[in-house]
Amino acid sequence: MEYPAHSPRKFLGMLQQYRETQLLFAGISLKVFDFLTQDTPAEKIASLSGYDERNLTLFLNSLAAIGLLEKNNHQFRNTPETELFLNQSSPYYLGEYLTFWNQMTGLDQVEELVRLGPDPAILKQNQGKELFDFSKLARLTGVEVRTGRVQSFLCAAAQFVEPTAPLRILDLGGGSGMMAIEFVRQFPSASGVIFEQPGVADVPEEFVAEGHLEHRLSILRGDFMTDPIGDNYDLIIASGILDFASANLNELTAKMAQALTPSGYLYLVSHRVSDDYLSPKESIVGWLSSHLAGLDILQTRSNIELALTSAGFRKMEIKPLDGAIQNLMGEFYTVAK
Repeated sequence: MEYPAHSPRKFLGMLQQYRETQLLFAGISLKVFDFLTQDTPAEKIASLSGYDERNLTLFLNSLAAIGLLEKNNHQFRNTPETELFLNQSSPYYLGEYLTFWNQMTGLDQVEELVRLGPDPAILKQNQGKELFDFSKLARLTGVEVRTGRVQSFLCAAAQFVEPTAPLRILDLGGGSGMMAIEFVRQFPSASGVIFEQPGVADVPEEFVAEGHLEHRLSILRGDFMTDPIGDNYDLIIASGILDFASANLNELTAKMAQALTPSGYLYLVSHRVSDDYLSPKESIVGWLSSHLAGLDILQTRSNIELALTSAGFRKMEIKPLDGAIQNLMGEFYTVAK
């Protein structure tokens, strides 16, 4: 009998990752992490929650086995990361965001869509309004943005921007508006505009009001693909929007170039999709469900770079950042005028 030359370990590992992900979402749904700020026995959690003590103990053991909890002398507690991101009392709680994002990008219907094809209406309109609740997404990403993306942006911006410069900024398609909000907090002389579609703009408006920043940040409602976006900006933040510009990519990059002052900057965050649509895998898989449904929304990195070059943009060199935020850093561009 001949034995196979390769091991099925890869597939068994994927199955294990799937099971661990199921445990994560079960823990979020059951809210068990809210009980585990300090060492706590399973029987106490069962008493407080009403859950079955026997099965809760087995479940907590599994969460500890995959590294979401610590166990000591029959007591459980959150790991530091779990306490920070999965306990609802934390200002950085991401449980609801993770659940929503999983629902939005889930692949439960992949088999049916592969067999039957996309929705003709979605395929024709290519906007995503039928698939996504953009307002809820903006609200939930308000916290997620502050877990690394804002920090990398501010650290990179500090390489180009004077701390007290009276900058005028534009957060284009800003979603929660958190990039602009944290920027004006970091740079006390800065002010500007958050531009969002009418169905989403109430979200950044609420966050601006919560931060008492109405005198420094205004909300502009409209379709930035077709509507005027203003001018004389010293900095434009374009986080994720060029990937979805579709047929308007060249027009949008030209519009941004015209809206900047001669010494202004563009801060760009994109999905960096390869020409063969094979990488990065997080983007390819993450947007697969929407693409199968009929959307065609991811621009390749080379298409984005070509549009930027055509509009006169030139990429700036950014010094490496410390720690994990380096991986979340976008790119700075300037434009010759």
